Amino acid sequence: MSTLATPLPTALALARSLVAQQRHAEAADAYLRALQLAPGAAALHVELAQCLRSAGRGEEATQHFERAVALEPERPQWQLLALLHVGTLLDEKGQTHEALATFEEATRRFPASADAWAVLGVVQSHLRSPAEAQVSLGRALQLDPSRIDLMERLARVLVDQKQFEDAAIVYEHMLRQEPGRPLLASWLLHLKYLMGDWLNIEALQARVQARLQAGVADAEPFGLQGWCADPALLRAAARAQNARAHPPRGHLLPPPALGRGTKLRIGYLAGEFREQATSVLLTEVLERHDAKRFEVHAFDNGWDDGSARRRRIEAACRVHTVRGLSDLEAARLVRAQGIDILVNLNGFFGLARTGVFSMRAAPLQVNYLGFPGTLGAPYIDYLIADSTVIPAAERAHYDEAVVTLPYSYQPNDSTRPIAAEPARRADAGLPEQAFVFCCLNNAYKILPPVFDVWMRLLLQVPGSVLLLYGDKPELQANLRHEAAQRGVAPERLFFAPPWRNDRHLRRLQLCDLFLDTWPYNAHTTGSDALWAGLPVLTCTGRSFPSRVGASLLQAVGLPELVTHDLESYEAQALRLATQPALLQALRTSLQARVRSSPLYDTARYTRELEAAYNTMAALARSGLPPQGFAVPASV
Repeated sequence: MSTLATPLPTALALARSLVAQQRHAEAADAYLRALQLAPGAAALHVELAQCLRSAGRGEEATQHFERAVALEPERPQWQLLALLHVGTLLDEKGQTHEALATFEEATRRFPASADAWAVLGVVQSHLRSPAEAQVSLGRALQLDPSRIDLMERLARVLVDQKQFEDAAIVYEHMLRQEPGRPLLASWLLHLKYLMGDWLNIEALQARVQARLQAGVADAEPFGLQGWCADPALLRAAARAQNARAHPPRGHLLPPPALGRGTKLRIGYLAGEFREQATSVLLTEVLERHDAKRFEVHAFDNGWDDGSARRRRIEAACRVHTVRGLSDLEAARLVRAQGIDILVNLNGFFGLARTGVFSMRAAPLQVNYLGFPGTLGAPYIDYLIADSTVIPAAERAHYDEAVVTLPYSYQPNDSTRPIAAEPARRADAGLPEQAFVFCCLNNAYKILPPVFDVWMRLLLQVPGSVLLLYGDKPELQANLRHEAAQRGVAPERLFFAPPWRNDRHLRRLQLCDLFLDTWPYNAHTTGSDALWAGLPVLTCTGRSFPSRVGASLLQAVGLPELVTHDLESYEAQALRLATQPALLQALRTSLQARVRSSPLYDTARYTRELEAAYNTMAALARSGLPPQGFAVPASV
């Protein structure tokens, strides 16, 4: 039967059926056949344009939106759809500022359009203008209060501004309105931990855990690590998240090939090449890479904060900006630099660009440092660890081939200075004569069972206080309330505001004992404390983040500060707090060995990391798939 013999309703029914089946390429062909029957139908051009957008054929879609406007210029909805499409296309191409201008025009011409305000808010959030994004998304919700997708966007913008209480209210509203919506309970739980608000957290945890065990993708992997100690559930969450948000898209580029030059080209991709925890750890490694054997690039999804650390990074490697580029454009940039090994320094943390990795931007792709766990993605080949954070018995829970460094997986900057100020405890707001327990980990790592231990220690050690990290009034009020509920005077809890790193290190020196969190141990903060000469008491579990404290302590030669359950952890803390000579001996031992320990021997660490990169490349050049291996200790 010829195309023209097919009735228009039949042709349209076929096209719409194919769209419903997500078969957009075939649907586009069906729409084109329908248009032969009704070339002047503006609505049909719009349907085809929307189908072409879904098929990834944005430029063709533009032509049909424009045709609809030309056919029916009196229909404002076609003009709005065309304008929003152009803006979205610009945003996808990385032309974010041009997209912003287009969406601003849309809100001026169509101020009653929730969609126009919504997309404007999304682009504003991409441009690090969360306050403006909050206003735009708020207006969109005023126009269409039923849009739960806009509520979720607004909640994320509130989180970006650290308005945790307001964000939690939005999440609670969404959870009541649509209880089965993925990730809502997980995000709400993470926010409650950030605020020290533990009301109903057991029910939320049970809900998230039960859904994960049932195979439902309902947990954000980064926040989940704060309270979940089961590496199997952590892997399930990671797999589900990346399968949903960043499925493999390697077909969009030709297969990559390792270079054959004299230098191995290493690319580090992150959003935190500035004064931030990941870069605090990594900067000296970047500086110490052997320029005769390695060419090092940084692909920056963040911004230049003007810091001395940023200047060091720029001096150590070639920095390329990928913020504002689409995933495909960023992947092409990586290809253009001939990168052999692309290292993911974010994972599920920070300003991640997992979509770039999903396109197989480099022949070898590595998960390292930023996220302590598997990414659960088939396009990530290796995970850099050590035998403590991932013992052999737990490797089945990691989808990447595990590379075991000889000491700790964590690098450090051995050049960091420690300030002379504050000289006295009083200058840091602490009592001069008290025994100062401290934990300067982020608040989301503090769980009630560990807090219970801390409060019992305060009750058993007269005159002791606990220094925690956080300057949010709601966090301080909540944790002081929890202390009072456990019989501890609220004024025995002190809170440390964010300080410049050298002063932060000096503040740590004024404390007596660092109490680690569980199941998410101190990472950068733990190595901060050890570098400052402050003993860290940790408790291990089965997951990667619950074993980082042990990794650090073993690398500085203090395995006696590693415990394996909360009972032993509490007993050891009490022993150290009530036996001054024992604690002083540990402190003296730490201070004597810390600067020569493997944890802070950055030159040796860099050689061992480079050996790992060379082995990965050698295996690939031999035609072998990624496989786990151990790097021997260098001399």
